[in-house]
Amino acid sequence: MAKKKKPEEISAPLWFVSYADLVTNMLCFFVMLFAFSTLDSPKRRQESQSQDEKFYAVFSINSAQGANQWLNNGGKGILMTPSSRKSEMPQIVRKIKNKLQKVSLAEKILVVSNDQMVKIHIPSGVLFESGKAEMKKGSEEVLTALVPIISSVNNFVRVDGHTDDLPARNTLFPSNWELSTARACAVVRFFTEKMQLDPERFSAQGFADQRPRFPNDTEANREANRRVELVIMATEKKVKRDFKWE
Repeated sequence: MAKKKKPEEISAPLWFVSYADLVTNMLCFFVMLFAFSTLDSPKRRQESQSQDEKFYAVFSINSAQGANQWLNNGGKGILMTPSSRKSEMPQIVRKIKNKLQKVSLAEKILVVSNDQMVKIHIPSGVLFESGKAEMKKGSEEVLTALVPIISSVNNFVRVDGHTDDLPARNTLFPSNWELSTARACAVVRFFTEKMQLDPERFSAQGFADQRPRFPNDTEANREANRRVELVIMATEKKVKRDFKWE
């Protein structure tokens, strides 16, 4: 019978297996380091930094930059910065002044504006009799001149009523709060009911004598404080779209 062959002896010591695994793991580790160093190249870092700066500029809250900014350094409240989109307020002001030049008593109407709104000061005497909230005859001329401008934009419109500090003399209005609010509502109803403008864009509020333009110490100042203000806001009404589940 043929003799059985003896098993061949191991040519390397057993510790070499663990050493080979260690070397393999180290190789993989350095390959990963190389890969990360490629991703972290100067060009890649610049692109990443640029993206981080854009993200920070949009969502940060600080006193210098960002879409949200603190109202003051003490962090009391948040103030939204105006949009970078070019304001259309100056164009609206020009249209209003051109229209009002053609109406009577135009010299008594004041138009002021900023990037957030256009405010039209109309003396109460132009629209209403003393102590009353019904628009007097001939007063619609001023408001009618503004209709083409208001209807050509989709901005919200607020009507503010103001009085002087003298008590209301009409028994229908217990105080100037009711009188100023009723006058503002009368103007809103003119635009929405008679002129058929979108009522969702309008709002009315009354301030009585709490926000005077001048001190109520002379008759001239009181007359200037009795006013109705049409405020065309920079904010536009959002178009509602019907949504249906499939």
